[in-house]
Amino acid sequence: MRSTKWLLPLMLLTYTCSSFQVLAEESHSTSVAGMVKLLELEAQLIDNLLEYADEMESKLKIVRRSIASMLQENFKARNSTEEYLSNPLNSFSLIRRMNRDWQVWQLYLEDPVGLNQVDKIQELREHMPTSTDVEEAVTALDRIQSTYGLKIGDIVNGNLNGKQYNVSLTVLDTYALGQILFDQGNYVAAAGWLYQAIITMEKYTLAPPMDLSKTEVRMIYAETLLRLKQNADALKVINIALADKPNDIKLLLKKSEIETLIRTGSNVVTAKSTTVKSSGPNTFQIGCRGQFKPSVDARLHCRYNSTTSPFLILAPLKMELVGLDPYMVLYHDVLSPKEIEEMQDMATPGLKRATVYQASSGRNEVVRTRTSKVAWFPDSFSSLTLRLNARIADMTGFQLYGSEMLQLMNYGLGGHYANHYDFFNTTDSNKTAINGDRIATVLFYLTDVEQGGATVFPNIQKAVFPQRGSAIIWYNLKDDGEPDKQTLHAACPVIVGSKWVCNKWIREREQLFRRPCLKRKMNVILK
Repeated sequence: MRSTKWLLPLMLLTYTCSSFQVLAEESHSTSVAGMVKLLELEAQLIDNLLEYADEMESKLKIVRRSIASMLQENFKARNSTEEYLSNPLNSFSLIRRMNRDWQVWQLYLEDPVGLNQVDKIQELREHMPTSTDVEEAVTALDRIQSTYGLKIGDIVNGNLNGKQYNVSLTVLDTYALGQILFDQGNYVAAAGWLYQAIITMEKYTLAPPMDLSKTEVRMIYAETLLRLKQNADALKVINIALADKPNDIKLLLKKSEIETLIRTGSNVVTAKSTTVKSSGPNTFQIGCRGQFKPSVDARLHCRYNSTTSPFLILAPLKMELVGLDPYMVLYHDVLSPKEIEEMQDMATPGLKRATVYQASSGRNEVVRTRTSKVAWFPDSFSSLTLRLNARIADMTGFQLYGSEMLQLMNYGLGGHYANHYDFFNTTDSNKTAINGDRIATVLFYLTDVEQGGATVFPNIQKAVFPQRGSAIIWYNLKDDGEPDKQTLHAACPVIVGSKWVCNKWIREREQLFRRPCLKRKMNVILK
């Protein structure tokens, strides 16, 4: 089900690729910093189209100017035909014009305009977003909508999570969202976007070559309703479409098909499963929305930390105790604006799609559950990285030898990281045999995030929202060295803003005398 003419054949070509081939992609949508170059690329394409328009206008001026002189001569001849043709000069000129001039005009009209511009577009295509990029962008918007419980109509009109922005989605945007979600089998979400596309089409008319057929949009919307077993509603949509085009054979056949389904009480059989939304938000979504109940534990407090390292006696840090089980603290104002700018500058050129270690394959792989770009830096990369590691040692009291490199991350459109643990909990000698498991995580927030982007711990119902220059630290292992399942956490989708973070995973082996592994007391039952 694709629209005709220019637009939908293009969509059919663009969106048929459904496999997740991110390794070969630039993954444009997964980093705000990475999308900056798309604006520069779009500017080149617009300039290229402008050159095409200038060439066409130049050719059009030549044609119109010549038409004026041709009309003048032809009018003079027809006004006094016999007198005009009886003059041998006029007769000769007429014969010559008809024999030679119009051959020249034929060649002139056949000479194509815009070949250079077409070649330019083809040259730039390798840098443009691919079908996978578009699919990821659709998934990201759907993730934002479902995580925060936003209404599709509000999103289309630029109202995001209760805040109005000077932006809106076009008919083409809403239709693409609905069409791709349909292809992905997410029929509930697809129905909402396709319905919004139909409403928007009633208000605005698209000009060629970007026009969109109402009939085709209604057809795929009706098909979506059929997949949701809403046969009666699908029939209503087809009848509305028939009111505009009563003789359309596709609509008439679809109407007959739906009427048969209703009459026999059967439903459409599809290989794809229907995505059904739960009745209410889950714990993760509640945390992302900032709806966890505030802690009433009187032991949680704020203070200046001057005891973790000798250096802090001279320069204590503002510390907020966030949790005791697991141990979790939030440090405030531990990065300066200059340091943050330097970190972003050194990371941006080398940002690559983030991966996740898969125990099943023993490799780091690109996954849908983590959408961001990262850059890694050794401890001795620069004077800044040396200072950051010294600061981490001051904040944690841990020895950083054998720990992992600093990781800088930038999140893009709906950037997130689904529920996960930082510890490995594996006997894989390549990961833990030498330096042990990840005893602690240090996560710096380099930017404020206008909306979204919280770090949520669903099992203990805590959410930490990004604050520029702050850092959260938590223990991943219990004091006996066993993984702490309470540390399950996730990065909520970014709604609006560019989220930059920097993290350090500290390994346990060097902490032998700083946080010794203690045996747990066991209750022995005597029989």
